[in-house]
Amino acid sequence: RAAKLETALALRAEWQYWYPVDYRFSGNDLIENHLTFFQYHHAELFEEPAWPQGIVVMGMGLLEGKKMSSSKGHVVLPGEAVSEYGADTVRFFLLNAAEPWEDYDWRDEAVSSVNDQLASFYDRALETVETAREAGVAGVDAVADGGAVSEASGDAVPDSPAARLVDADVELEPVDEWLLSRLQDTVATVTEALDRSETRTASQAAFYDFDTDLRWYRRRADTDREGAVRTLLATLETRLRLLAPFVPFLTNELHEELRGVSAEAAGWPEPVDTLDAPAAELCETRVEALTEDVRDVIGVTDIDPEVVRVYVAADWKRDVFDAVCEAGADVGAAMSEAMSDPDLRERGDAVNDLVQELVGFARGRE
Repeated sequence: RAAKLETALALRAEWQYWYPVDYRFSGNDLIENHLTFFQYHHAELFEEPAWPQGIVVMGMGLLEGKKMSSSKGHVVLPGEAVSEYGADTVRFFLLNAAEPWEDYDWRDEAVSSVNDQLASFYDRALETVETAREAGVAGVDAVADGGAVSEASGDAVPDSPAARLVDADVELEPVDEWLLSRLQDTVATVTEALDRSETRTASQAAFYDFDTDLRWYRRRADTDREGAVRTLLATLETRLRLLAPFVPFLTNELHEELRGVSAEAAGWPEPVDTLDAPAAELCETRVEALTEDVRDVIGVTDIDPEVVRVYVAADWKRDVFDAVCEAGADVGAAMSEAMSDPDLRERGDAVNDLVQELVGFARGRE
């Protein structure tokens, strides 16, 4: 009897550990049978606190645009796919091809493309680490001082890469601040998406969308600077942690190369508020828009300029603009505001002409 009681208590402890079920993930072909009775049984046997918290109905798999069919041999066997492309590629493709509740389409050409993209990411990451080593940047191959300890592994865990960069006495340029600000947005986007089980949204933000930011950064920045090297290192380390759920083998290997511990042991990144830089983001948006405008002009005029010079308004014109913004679309009030500035008053007619033009522009937009 004692043994039976001990067994019952052990089963009870096991049940309490696993229940309630957070989410049940299953195929949409099981709605009318299995998933329906899954709810009936819980409602009959347990009190409401032990009922499933939610059910996620998974989409079905297509193969080259057609429904998979085992009877017709029109299927992709997981073992064969992993043997051909590797576990990380298969995992990333399945998680990125569609949200869990949407149908996905397995196409060999697309999977092969993902495999190439991950290989390129791996190579670029190793280049970033090697560049940091050559530059003598502290932190490569070593766990940060004061790092926490992972309960699961006992490994020392680095602190936040972005926070570490803030604490370091490193001169950052506006474009560095822009990339780090974009990184914080990415961390928030990925975290929120995974909280909603939106694996496509999360992987798209961490891998593809941020890669677009990186390409722009490499065009704009002198990547040999210490500030740029450290910025790229911090963004790489953070991305490895964000991508760990999608490509664990690749990210753990690279993170161990970079910091001496796996990405999983390092913990999930959190946005660093002090790195939010809306002014830097606005500036880069304007630079990008200007670049596109120049390209459009070159395309229309069919010229091939060696140099493009961009002229910006003089400071006094900005002061007049501020005066009009302050006074509103009223010529008299705007002139009064502008002429209260001695420097503008000396420019007389030039200020008057600009006020007239700006007020006319403002009225046209009302």
